[in-house]
This record gives sequence, structure tokens and C-alpha cells, in this order.
Amino acid sequence: MPIKILLILAVLFVFVDEVVAVAASAIVDAEKKEVKYQYTYVDREHSRKENFTRVGLLYVVNWGAYYLSQPETFTHEGSLSNYRHNFGRFVFDKDEPYWNWTIHPISGSQLYLYFRASGYSRVQSFAFSALQSALFETTIEIYTEPASVQDLYQTPVLGSILGVFLENVSLFFLNSNNSALKIVGHILNPMTLFWFYEGKVVVYPSANVSNAKLLPAISLMVEF
Repeated sequence: MPIKILLILAVLFVFVDEVVAVAASAIVDAEKKEVKYQYTYVDREHSRKENFTRVGLLYVVNWGAYYLSQPETFTHEGSLSNYRHNFGRFVFDKDEPYWNWTIHPISGSQLYLYFRASGYSRVQSFAFSALQSALFETTIEIYTEPASVQDLYQTPVLGSILGVFLENVSLFFLNSNNSALKIVGHILNPMTLFWFYEGKVVVYPSANVSNAKLLPAISLMVEF
């Protein structure tokens, strides 16, 4: 009789031990699946080749964006003769305040955020956004009109100031636990949605704390 009891207890012990192992494994697997992301910015060094590549690709994109944003102006006012005539000319444009104080700072902020997303520091991002703005004014927009003096400084300067603000606010929203705020964060800083954004860090919640609390309790039940 005692032998049967011991055998039953041994079987129960092995069974419970297996249950504990399976439960612990399930906890670890479940927590690994709950991937969390920390949004930030990581400044790093860039090679000269990488700098030229990024500036060149963005330059090509700016040509396409100029045509898509102003197709009628590009088609009816743009020409190679205008390009040659406007090359090297600078004027104070008479655009509506909406363009100079809204559109240009917004476009400048996106240039700034693009370089920030690509691992450049704030100073570098400002410098490269200023370079892109100068290239746009002096080699792209002259296809339809002379380069604008105001745009040369308003776009990168006001754009970078706005970019720093959007950077800080978007990170606050993106790192919150509120799904609606995360969406707002991506809208304010759309560069965080693209593959070139280098600040999206994967964070796995540690399973050690929960396991440490669960396993001793089950062990006590087995021993009891």
C-alpha cells in the first residue's frame, strides 16, 4: 500500500513539474510576442558616400515633388530658356504670406526630420536642410522663376525650429501607451513611418520578474 501511494505521488510530482515547465515556457513566449517599441533619435557618423547618396536622392525627389505640387506652373511657365535666364539670379519674391510663413517652414521641417530620422544630429540636420533648400532654389525652381532670397533662409531656419518642436512632441506621443496619441505622433512626424527611420528601438519586456513570482508559488504547492 505505501508503495502504491509513493508511486502515485511520484507520478503527480512529475506531472505537476511538467505543468510548471509548460506554464513558464508559455509565459516567456507570450511576453516575447508582446513587442514594444521605444521611439528616439540616434546620432551616428556618416560616410561621405552616404551623405552624397542621401542628398542626391532627395534632390531627385524634390524635382518630382515640384512638378506634382505645381503641375500647371511647371508646365506653362517652365522652360529651358527660363532656366538659363534665371540661373544665378536672386529676387525678393512677392508670394502670399501663406507660402512664405506656412508652406516653406513645413517643407523645411520635413527636410530636417528626414535627416534626423537618418541618424544625423540636430546641427547636421539643419545644415543639410539648408543645403537642400539652396539646391532647390538655385537649380530646380529656376526652371519657372528666379531663386527667392526669403526662401533661402526661411525654409531651413523656420523649418528646423518647427522640426525640433515636432520632434519633441511626436516622441512624447509615440512613447505613450495611448494608441490615439501614437497615431497623432506619426501624423506630426511622418518620417517615423519610413524604413530609413533609425530611432525605432525594439524593447522586449523581461520575463524574469513574472516567472520569479509565479514559480516559487507553484513550487510551494508541489512541496505541500
